[in-house]
Amino acid sequence: IAACFCLLFLLPNLSKETAYALQSIPGIGSYFQLITFRKYSFEDGNHKAEVVVPKLEQGSEESEIKNSGEANASKGKEAGSVASKESEKANSAQAINFDIEKKTDELIAAFKQEIQSSEYKNLSVSSQVILDSKNYYVLALSALQQEGDSFTQNHYYTMDKHSGKLLQLSDLFPEGTDYQKLLSEEVVSQMKAHNQKGDFPYFIQDGEDDEGFTEVKKDQSFYINGEGKLVLVFPQGEVAPMAQGEQQFVMPDRIWKA
Repeated sequence: IAACFCLLFLLPNLSKETAYALQSIPGIGSYFQLITFRKYSFEDGNHKAEVVVPKLEQGSEESEIKNSGEANASKGKEAGSVASKESEKANSAQAINFDIEKKTDELIAAFKQEIQSSEYKNLSVSSQVILDSKNYYVLALSALQQEGDSFTQNHYYTMDKHSGKLLQLSDLFPEGTDYQKLLSEEVVSQMKAHNQKGDFPYFIQDGEDDEGFTEVKKDQSFYINGEGKLVLVFPQGEVAPMAQGEQQFVMPDRIWKA
């Protein structure tokens, strides 16, 4: 038994071929297999880069059908539903893989260019599945850059398992909802409450200051956390001092859940 568990945890990380093999074993269905697509490494004593580029491969749908209750539906209806969801899921995986490859290519190209004139430079890129629940699959791509100061930026990808769709912020609200206003008011409320405590200040554009937070963007970074909460994400330095890192605001369910 112990040996079986070891194989389940270790084999998917050994090779792309092993990951494919596991997908065909009955009972080991998963929403996605996260494999290493390629790596970039560089070190010359003053400059260092470790970039691991992930890739999503579709997992087996068999276990998802049983868990979601779809197995109780008619075979024809089930087949159509699964096919539609699998198609949407494939599109989502393709879009995520394309975006990740584009972002990592840009980071590597910038690193190669900048080490020509910098005394010290460090780049580290990794990924992590931060949620794999019955409703959502969330992947985070993290890039750490160091050159005197440190700068970390995370990119979040949230998929709805029921539809297979890669979610945009607007998808979480009924059509016609002014979600930007609702979310913006909540963020400002949380920022003001925080600022009254005398900790580091959030930057709020309130008429007196020309810089700072104004409203949630249509393409605002977000993800769903392990408690099923909507989390809005602001990059390092955007709404708070750089030293405070990335800032996250958890939205109350009353705003976005019917």
